[in-house]
Amino acid sequence: MERVAAAAAAAIYRLPEECVAHAIAMTTPGDACSSSAVSPAFRAAADSDAVWDRFLPHDHAAVLARAAADDEDSVRECSSKKDLFTRLCSRPVLLDGATMSFGLDRRSGAKCWMLSARALSIAWGHDPSCWTWTADLPGSRFPEVAELVDVCWLEITGKLQLSLLSPRTTYAAYLVFSIADDSYGLECNIGILPPKATVTVALSGNTKPTTSTSTEHTICLQHMQGEEETAMHRRRQEYVRPWKHYRRKVTREADTDIRCSRRRGDGWTEVELGEFAVAGEEEEGVVEVGVKEVECRRWKRGLVVQGIEIRPKHTDD
Repeated sequence: MERVAAAAAAAIYRLPEECVAHAIAMTTPGDACSSSAVSPAFRAAADSDAVWDRFLPHDHAAVLARAAADDEDSVRECSSKKDLFTRLCSRPVLLDGATMSFGLDRRSGAKCWMLSARALSIAWGHDPSCWTWTADLPGSRFPEVAELVDVCWLEITGKLQLSLLSPRTTYAAYLVFSIADDSYGLECNIGILPPKATVTVALSGNTKPTTSTSTEHTICLQHMQGEEETAMHRRRQEYVRPWKHYRRKVTREADTDIRCSRRRGDGWTEVELGEFAVAGEEEEGVVEVGVKEVECRRWKRGLVVQGIEIRPKHTDD
């Protein structure tokens, strides 16, 4: 048996590099990286442009043609397709006047997009008494972010064409933000309805009428008592609190579907707004993602919005 296994291994090593590369290209980027450790012959095949061109989106050249000057120069300096893939996974490029970014998912090679605050529709976003625009905030991917000054109604939406996304992929949308030190009105207070997040996918085509599907759930932007609040949201609670000179019992119903914020590796915070699936190649339609308060109850301040990121949804997310 050992002799047979050794003979099979030797036969594999005698295959032309093109055959090995073709086989590796049918796997995943992670498998290709693992294959390069098998032997020098496998490394040459696994690192070849023939393999990594298969993992890059077919329209990546057209997308990168919209890159900002600095990003365009750094992309041109990539010496191989593998280097370009790695670059797009680790450092997304800015497009269209730095109003959005484009990158790749390291596991699958699927496209990742992020809409900057400037690319979003923000209620009263152009009123300086409600929102201000801060330039060159450290750690931000984009040159500008929007900071909430004072509003009693929060509404933020963004749209993206489905044709820009990878087919046969389940995506999730995330609001990427931070909370300023002088913030108020953003906590998940008892008796105050939290914001709603919606994800609507509208499919269109020349041969069929437009159809749309939508999902909605509540989100928590700021924890009051640390990470244990995630569990608190999922059980019914009653509190007694002062209210205009008399004591009032307030009930918070259990919400098993609430999405709570979490810290990202880049220092920002994100909250999942919802997920959706892209079926076929270049599917026609648009996905609209939004955050909206159900009713106007309190003034708020200190939400710093970097943008909305749309990236593949993994089972361990």
